[in-house]
Amino acid sequence: MSLESANEHGEPWRDDNDASEHALEALVRLARVIRYRQQTVLWTLAACLVVGAAYYATAPRYYRSTAKLLVVDQSGGEMVSLNEQAGADNLMATHRELVKSSEVVSRAIDRLGPEYRIDFVDKKANEWVETINEQLTASTVRKTNFINVGYDSLDPEAAAAVVRAVIEAYLDFVAETHRGTAAEVQDVLTTEGTKLKQELSAKQLELQQTREQVGHLSLPDHENVVDPIVGRAIQYNDALMGAQRRRLDLTASLATIQVAIARGEDLSQHMGLVEESIGQAAMLAAMGMAPNDIEVLAAQQSKLIGVRDELRRVEPFYGPSHPQVVTLRSQIEATEQYLASYRSDASGRPTGLSREELGPLLIGMLNQALAQSNERERQLAEAFEVARSEASRQSGDLVKLEMLNRDVARLEKQYDAVCDKISAIDMTQVQAPIRATIVQEPLPADRPASPQLRMVLMASLLGGLCLGIGVVYVQDLLDDRFGSPEEMALQLGCPVLAVVRDLPARSGVGLEKVQMFAQPQGAESEAFRTLRTAITLGAAVSDRLVISSSEPGDGKTTISANLAVSYAQTGKRTLVIDCDLRKPGLTALLELKGQAGVTDILTTRDDVAAVAERCVLRTALDTLDVIPAGPRRPDPAELLLGTNFADLLAWADSRYDQVLVDCPPILAVSDAQIAARLVDGVVLVVTPEKNHRRLVTRACSHFSTGGAPLLGVVANRISEQAGKGYGYGYGYGYGYGVDEADHDEPNDRSLPVAA
Repeated sequence: MSLESANEHGEPWRDDNDASEHALEALVRLARVIRYRQQTVLWTLAACLVVGAAYYATAPRYYRSTAKLLVVDQSGGEMVSLNEQAGADNLMATHRELVKSSEVVSRAIDRLGPEYRIDFVDKKANEWVETINEQLTASTVRKTNFINVGYDSLDPEAAAAVVRAVIEAYLDFVAETHRGTAAEVQDVLTTEGTKLKQELSAKQLELQQTREQVGHLSLPDHENVVDPIVGRAIQYNDALMGAQRRRLDLTASLATIQVAIARGEDLSQHMGLVEESIGQAAMLAAMGMAPNDIEVLAAQQSKLIGVRDELRRVEPFYGPSHPQVVTLRSQIEATEQYLASYRSDASGRPTGLSREELGPLLIGMLNQALAQSNERERQLAEAFEVARSEASRQSGDLVKLEMLNRDVARLEKQYDAVCDKISAIDMTQVQAPIRATIVQEPLPADRPASPQLRMVLMASLLGGLCLGIGVVYVQDLLDDRFGSPEEMALQLGCPVLAVVRDLPARSGVGLEKVQMFAQPQGAESEAFRTLRTAITLGAAVSDRLVISSSEPGDGKTTISANLAVSYAQTGKRTLVIDCDLRKPGLTALLELKGQAGVTDILTTRDDVAAVAERCVLRTALDTLDVIPAGPRRPDPAELLLGTNFADLLAWADSRYDQVLVDCPPILAVSDAQIAARLVDGVVLVVTPEKNHRRLVTRACSHFSTGGAPLLGVVANRISEQAGKGYGYGYGYGYGYGVDEADHDEPNDRSLPVAA
């Protein structure tokens, strides 16, 4: 597991921690970018404020009028309860959309006078509905039965008129919609009631005229004395009406059976109808059965079932030869023989008729009953005529009055029934299940509702802030370089320790190629004194430092050599360790190839201090020593992870005042991150003209993740063309093979000898 995937406790990072940390880092970085480019945000904010002020000054003033509707569901007889809130929400949402529907708005436009159509006077007629809907609002208050209706208009009176017209159109539409079907039923009943009323009035008038002509011939209600002749006529009349009803019932039953036969339906379901029409006794007699046949068969069948159950219960315990088992079997056999003989005796009776046999049988019975009914009706009619003639000869007017009384009573009863139905429809069906009531009338507004200064100001501020942040973000995406040391310090969150100019290449041997040694009083050398002072005066201890860069070719070896000379010139005993075991730039700069060095110390099994003493090389400065990289090895990261490297640093700390460790670029390999965990701090070398901001930020994050304190960055190779964005690449060229030990020619992206 590499250090890049482990935290300071040696545990692997979790995905959720990674995501949250990356999000936090992105927010912090964005805040730094906004702080650095705050002028852009301020100018954008000012521009949005100017636009908002111009809009507020030139925008037309709209006046708003509102009204409140109370919508009550009457279908359940009371308002909905809280446990029916979901249904109530659906109801309110439906009526909210209904208020803004095209049908309601069209009706509202028809109600508006010309003086209130100022909002769409210049629009085409087919655009009026859409124009009103753009300014019309309908909203519901949650968990209530209220709908707020509002409208914005250029004129306050017009706004109130439009809201009023919309509400009235909505109320009419709801009333018409819910009354449709019920109104049709009411109309039919009203027509029938009117007809009955006219007929009743005619009968009552006829009764009154007859009474006036013949006088009161009827007996008082409390006297049961009736003339025998009149009473007989009345009885014949009642019997005749009963016969007529029976004939109608038989005719209807016959038609029903015939239709069922024609459709091929099961006739057993119509047996009750036939039995009701001709009587149960006649039905059984027609089928050749006595009334008690069914009871006898049912009793024997029930007995047979009981004996069989008893046999199944005892047979497993007693066996087939047990007397009780034999007795039960004898009873079963006797009962079965009885049922068979009973059915055989009734073989002439059609107890199991098929559909083809049952249909004609039923029709025949109904036809016979119908013929008998017709004959009875004819006989009753003749008898009634005779009795009526006799009664008429004796008291014709009395019979007429009685019949008129009966007709009047019948019509009154029918008329009362129709009136009751109409009354019920008026209360339950005709009444709409939804009742909408205006609880707040629309009134003209005194001041405009829009534009509002507060809303315009808030929108301008919020829009300007968001737009400014967006512009800064886009600028940050497009310009991925550090524009200045201040921007670098702000966005990386660490100080810029020094700004080093682009140093000229120098010739010579050893330290003669180092600027601080060759020209200690030169203008370019002052940057390294500044770097030394910034590190020394820092709050943290800085006796052991790692010098690294984000990418190859940033000049970290040049900074290491010059900083080491700068420390040595102050009298400090200084040691420079070349831990760039893959491409040792410091060793090449000082022309120390082939010398024993760091790899010998890290691979030895002897005393580290003794081997280190042998590998230390003196320089032209008495206070400056160097340990070169040593022979090339294929496993530099594994060597640095060993205990020998920690022992080397401990030995160097005990012998020298200042120890500098020149390490490879942090983004190329993990060697610098491994070494940084054992020193006091890290100095990161950055070339602003070459390095991308995101890569430098990632390099700083790697050191922070490994627990190494980042003292600051050094802006290297600053020229007059700084900030124009030079190309870069990862052509560091580190190899892992031992065969490459003697092939140290720099490529196009490697550090120059004097860099």
